Amino acid sequence: MAADDYFKELKKLKYAEEHDLVNELINRNVWINNPDISQNASLIVENCRKDRNKTRLDSFFLEYGLSNQEGVALMCLAESLLRIPDNQTCDEIIEEKIGGKKWLDHFNKSPSIFVNATTFGLFLAEQVVELDNSISLNPISWFQGLTSRMGDPILREAIKKGMEILSEEFVSGIDIEDALEKFDSPKVPCSFDMLGEAARTQSDVDFFFDSYENAIRKVGEKNALLSSSFHEISIKLSAIHQRYEATKKDRVVSELLERVYELCLQSAQHDIALTIDAEEQDRLELSLYLIKDLASRKKIQDWGGLGLAIQAYGKRAPIVVDLVEELGSKRNGMMMRLVKGAYWDQEIKIHQTKGATDLPVFTSKSFTDINYLATAKIISETKNIRPYFATHNAHTIAGIMELYKGREDQFEFQRIFGMGDLTYRNAKKVYKDFPLTRVYAPVGSKKELLPYLVRRLLENGANSSFVNKYLSNEIPVSDVVKNPIETATANLEKGNFMKVVPRPMAIFSNRDNSIGFDFGDLEDIKELENNMKDFHNNEFTACSIVDGLDVAEEYEIRNMPFDNKKEIGEVSYMSIDKLKGLELHKLDSSWAQLDHKERIKILNKVAVEIQANRDKFFYLLANEAGKTLKDCDAEIRESIDFINYYCQQADELFIEKELEGPTGEKNYLLHAPKGKFLCISPWNFPMAIFIGQISAALVTGNNVIAKPAEDTSIVAYEIIKIFHNAGVPGSALQLIIGGRDVGNELTKNEFLNGVAFTGSSEAAKKINVNLATSNGPIKTLIAETGGQNVMFVDSSSLKEQVIDDIVRSAFLSAGQRCSALRVVYVQEEIAEEYWDYLDEAMQELELGNPSKPTTDIGPIINESSLNKLTNHTSKLKANKEFIECDKNCLENGYFIKPIAFKIDNINEVDGEKFGPILHFISYKSEDLDKIVEEVNATGFGLTMGVHSRITEKAHKIFEKAKVGNFYLNRDIVGAVVGVQPFGGQGLSGTGPKAGGPNYLKSFVTEKTFTDNVMATGGNIDLLNKNNQ
Repeated sequence: MAADDYFKELKKLKYAEEHDLVNELINRNVWINNPDISQNASLIVENCRKDRNKTRLDSFFLEYGLSNQEGVALMCLAESLLRIPDNQTCDEIIEEKIGGKKWLDHFNKSPSIFVNATTFGLFLAEQVVELDNSISLNPISWFQGLTSRMGDPILREAIKKGMEILSEEFVSGIDIEDALEKFDSPKVPCSFDMLGEAARTQSDVDFFFDSYENAIRKVGEKNALLSSSFHEISIKLSAIHQRYEATKKDRVVSELLERVYELCLQSAQHDIALTIDAEEQDRLELSLYLIKDLASRKKIQDWGGLGLAIQAYGKRAPIVVDLVEELGSKRNGMMMRLVKGAYWDQEIKIHQTKGATDLPVFTSKSFTDINYLATAKIISETKNIRPYFATHNAHTIAGIMELYKGREDQFEFQRIFGMGDLTYRNAKKVYKDFPLTRVYAPVGSKKELLPYLVRRLLENGANSSFVNKYLSNEIPVSDVVKNPIETATANLEKGNFMKVVPRPMAIFSNRDNSIGFDFGDLEDIKELENNMKDFHNNEFTACSIVDGLDVAEEYEIRNMPFDNKKEIGEVSYMSIDKLKGLELHKLDSSWAQLDHKERIKILNKVAVEIQANRDKFFYLLANEAGKTLKDCDAEIRESIDFINYYCQQADELFIEKELEGPTGEKNYLLHAPKGKFLCISPWNFPMAIFIGQISAALVTGNNVIAKPAEDTSIVAYEIIKIFHNAGVPGSALQLIIGGRDVGNELTKNEFLNGVAFTGSSEAAKKINVNLATSNGPIKTLIAETGGQNVMFVDSSSLKEQVIDDIVRSAFLSAGQRCSALRVVYVQEEIAEEYWDYLDEAMQELELGNPSKPTTDIGPIINESSLNKLTNHTSKLKANKEFIECDKNCLENGYFIKPIAFKIDNINEVDGEKFGPILHFISYKSEDLDKIVEEVNATGFGLTMGVHSRITEKAHKIFEKAKVGNFYLNRDIVGAVVGVQPFGGQGLSGTGPKAGGPNYLKSFVTEKTFTDNVMATGGNIDLLNKNNQ
């Protein structure tokens, strides 16, 4: 099969239906039912339980899983404590994570001195701190006073030292020299992995590339004294390219491919095997394209050390084996490390969040175990793959041994440093011939090891983990080594896997999730680009639509904001005189009288049509609104989410509710439409907010006059046509396209019952005055306005996460979100480090044509908006330190380069700056309360974020802050309908929140119906109950 055919199979299998796929795996792999496998697995576990020479970590996991508070607390401390530079924050996190926990419940429960020391945060007593005699004489009494002394410097240093010792159990050395020395006596073959977060900046790339080069050189020198490929190297592609993603394929191929090739050349010269580690499923295709190219390079074709890792929790693992076997047949073979996969929970969230059609990973441990063995069987039948089987599971080990019976020299096992030693030591006792077991040995400093450490704690502390269960005498051995086919069959029959892990489309109990675009699929990206090009020759026009008919005056040419020399189409803007001549006061009562379920059916058709016209809206949003492709996808999804959510809410709202009261009387609460709503929407979300407002008003039975922003009139016109075609009467939904003067005039009309508005605070206040002074009914105003949004970052935060979230919140969407980050407060102890890292990260952003998948940031919407922003930046540049993205912009577009300024106080920011401009303030931790009050004093209250591992601190900020949306340890943009209802307070809006459970209530009036049943002569219901 040609390589392209394998990639087609990979695409087909990525989101394959799980039930049928697992059934097929079971039917093809009945060999797993061989009783010898379970019998040998049982012997391994029984030997382990009898073995008194348990490792520290075996004892640790036996005592501390993730089912108790103490285990979770230790995990939280391990993740963050060692990177915190200041004592105050150290003391705060120690107090939160250790104080109040039931540590005494664990004391002396474990036979391990190590675990008992860990229990009280004082590891290996003599090595950590000279302990008071009272500890050894009466430890219970001493530790009962522990929480009252959380700020003691000795205790703080003891706990930090304890965390260091715990981390050393997982990491083989702080550098490659240290690690090689550790494995010199006794000599243990290793595959060394340089730890670290994925690269964000060029300096990250340089650091990791240098680390890999140094490791290859040092391992080569060591191997020269031992034997060829005694030790090996593992690398991560994300560590040596800062934009390793499918949308950046061309850049990745031109830069990353050559870096990896250079490492391969060096490894070949030293005769060292090099394995490319597996990463996220969305990067699989891209990684295989790179590996395919590397495998064909002539200079390294004779080198048999090129390899890759594949993940058995991924549905596509068997096809990857077939592809690699094909590549290996044309060179001196390939290596393959089969792993189960360490980031399963992240994969689930990624694909649920992006609205994938299904999940690329199996959702039951038993399914993964079967796929692992099924993939191993395929590997065992290849001729050009040298396999490593990485597992700590006794049943899996026994299965592999069964596959390779009599061929034990044809493969290796691998275990992670610090783990699995007990398992493999006792597995060797079960088998006469046992293969080499290589150690996967992470190398890195405290900074690099923290995320890895927490992943190992999570992975092995989980209740479902083999490591967590196999030594517990409370769990029968037969349960620990249970045949995964038996478990999987029961799981398939009961459907438990569907309930535990909902498919992306089914994460909501009462509505569908919207479908997202797969930006991890190279073919889909190419197809979208081609489909968007088909609209280049379309002559888009837009005008007002009244009573279902186009109402046009003179048309004006509209140009694209990223290139004002290119036309997007023509728009006819209504004049004030024309507006005054329209009879917009008429109310189409037929829409209100239509049963709400029929209205829901019509709006559901709208959602279907929006999805069907996705490519057209990608084109329009990119070329008229200047949105990047990822922003286009998010906006189309949000539009559909609004419709789905409001339809579901309306179905509940219009149920007649009987109220409690005295006997002899029935009382009911009902809801009815208010009448006619004016919906005024902004240009920054010309589809989602536009549709959200309209669908809320329509589903509740109101008539709607829709007034979109003039900059995005074509998008609005195309949307209204879809509503009309789906069955919304033209008289119930009217479109008025015009400037601000037209919008202002519309808000003065006495026939309105309410206005739904999103825009500036100043415009909202003016609308409020117009509504208050107009005749007719007292009118409802729902206003969602701007924000002076801030983020607090303390020293317990993880730098890489913070910078990712700052960049997303402040600069993506060109900062043109009302929720965008305007001011970030960073604790003074880390401020300079974070400022420098932010500077580097900003240089990786690409500005340009938003229709291109490579573009990160598009244009500002128009020239007047651009001028306001440049006026602000010009003033600050004169006397403030700043960092700025140095990428070139398109000449004819309205671009501003992302920029950040150091300032001293939020009051230096005069109002909302609606663009990619960030203000950076260094703060003292003791001033935090005062700063929150200063933020409140601005009057804005939309979004706020906190990056901290101290949960109590975040909750205190949340309680004091006058904001609508608060986010902890993530970005502060991208609120999801029904998940994070969106809206603020004060100058940021009136509420209720859009996409929330109370939003529709603003569009209806409440009515009660009282029936005095006694008027007919008596209360029959009560009399019938009086039967004794």
